[in-house]
Amino acid sequence: MGFDEPLPADADVHRERTLTGKIALVVLVVMIVFVTTSFVTTNWLEGDPKFYGTKFEKLGLWVHCFRSLPDYNDLKHERFYAGCRWIFNPFTEGYAEIRTYIVPPFFVATQFFYTISFVGMLVSAGMILMYLLCIDDYYRVKVLRWIGFDLIVSAICGTIALIIFGALGDGRDFMPDWEQNYLSWSFGLAFVGVFLMYVVSILFIVEARIIQRKETARESQFPMEKRV
Repeated sequence: MGFDEPLPADADVHRERTLTGKIALVVLVVMIVFVTTSFVTTNWLEGDPKFYGTKFEKLGLWVHCFRSLPDYNDLKHERFYAGCRWIFNPFTEGYAEIRTYIVPPFFVATQFFYTISFVGMLVSAGMILMYLLCIDDYYRVKVLRWIGFDLIVSAICGTIALIIFGALGDGRDFMPDWEQNYLSWSFGLAFVGVFLMYVVSILFIVEARIIQRKETARESQFPMEKRV
């Protein structure tokens, strides 16, 4: 049955959610878990632990972990950074001065676009809660479309972030010992999460179309029940 074909006379026009809507909600929950986990974890890039003496351990969007990274601004070569630190750590001496090295422009762009994607996901989650709990029937189709378009924009921003980091994240100009570094599971979760954003956005737009057809069918069956 195509989207533009009329519904049969016995169609259940009062059903709240179709199978498409239920699948969209399930996929949405999985997508939120993947995107949120990738946003907060520290395994976008990792150094191979099989190699002894490497300076870099792992990093996420907001935390870097080093085994023994020398401070290149320390002319006496006495300062080394080990362990995990927030990139905006204000308490470690000299850490702010090497921020331009550990957070180059392409990494800032990755943070920027993936943060927009993450915030867009949160906005869509808020709209879904509003749709499920308190939205008036008159606005259901519009809200579903807004959710779909919001997720499309979020997915595009996430895609840009992944392309940037995938192209430059394990390059020779970023972290030391780049030959032993590899894109890790947080990056993989981000990839799957962004892909699921596209899937969920399409499902919600389809759900909006289905509900609109149901409302049109109801109005044609009960013309005296038009909303004011």
